[in-house]
Amino acid sequence: MKKELKIFTFFVEPSVYTLDLIKNVHKQLSIDYIFLNDKVIIAKSNEQTPVRTMNRLSLIEKVLFLIKVSATYRLIVFNGYNHWEFVFLFFLNMLKGQKLYLAIESDTQAKEDSGWRKKAKRIFLKMFFYNSKVLGFSGGNFIHKQLFRQYGMNEERIFLMPMMVNNKKFEFKDRKKKDSPFTFLYVGRIIPHKNVELLIKIFLNTFSSSEDVKLKIVGTGKSLEELRKKYSKSPNISFEGAKFGQDLVDSYHTSNVLVIPSLYEPWGLVVNEALSAGLPVLASNRVGAIYDLIENRDTGFIFDPDKSEELKVLMRKIFEDGDLYKRQSSNAAKLMKEYWNYELYRKNLEDAVKYVERQISGVKK
Repeated sequence: MKKELKIFTFFVEPSVYTLDLIKNVHKQLSIDYIFLNDKVIIAKSNEQTPVRTMNRLSLIEKVLFLIKVSATYRLIVFNGYNHWEFVFLFFLNMLKGQKLYLAIESDTQAKEDSGWRKKAKRIFLKMFFYNSKVLGFSGGNFIHKQLFRQYGMNEERIFLMPMMVNNKKFEFKDRKKKDSPFTFLYVGRIIPHKNVELLIKIFLNTFSSSEDVKLKIVGTGKSLEELRKKYSKSPNISFEGAKFGQDLVDSYHTSNVLVIPSLYEPWGLVVNEALSAGLPVLASNRVGAIYDLIENRDTGFIFDPDKSEELKVLMRKIFEDGDLYKRQSSNAAKLMKEYWNYELYRKNLEDAVKYVERQISGVKK
């Protein structure tokens, strides 16, 4: 990457995923960055990494910082488009007529709103997305890119910037079907739209009399205690609370299949984690990651959460068919190791930089 084009990234907050991305991409490419806030300040990480955050600055300091960034860098990447800092830089760029490009990094799926919300959103997003100096950094290739297209962004300004975890943290070389117990795993917040109770009901309906099958639920949330009271008496269901670091990795390594039954999930990084660990994934068709990581990949199955029988059939199928399980497990690990990784992210970022360089220099190709 050419040094003369300087890049700056605004991250929302310092989660484990963003810290790993910085370590494996941004630092290697000398990309500067700051966090908008420190809500998640490294409680979920074993690393005590010092971070710079905008929320510790006064309003005047924030404005002066944004002006300085706009004058120093030629490509500025924002995680999301609904921050006042992004809007400020957008209009500042228009007023000053600079050769500054703004990139919106988003895992938001394209969807139709209604009424006044739909009209307001269309006006708001088209103002940005039509602008030739705004790029779309899409978390996935399909419905995530469609968001940018839907509101007027040209195809040449849309780049895949894959939703990413540190795959190497989750790799498990000796993944194979265990004799007993065969373990289905859920990882995530335990709140209504995650639809965890559907998974529990289907599991009990399908395997209630099987001692060699287990359901492990990792996570916490406002629905946890209610579900624990209703189902903790079942001997083959365990509620394990929140897990981080190596404890989380161990949960994947001692399980066989991840199930993600969400009613809405913009992406679902647990899919990345599970596939990296060699776990096939049974995912709801409302999960954003399915289009890039499961559909036509033979790394798991997709089901409709409104049709509970589909999940029941798939859970039984992957439990009973050892050859199917081994094939999907192998495909899962291979996909993450050889394709959906930091190397792909760096390559696509470099493609975006080359595009910006061409626009600045006036060379189209």
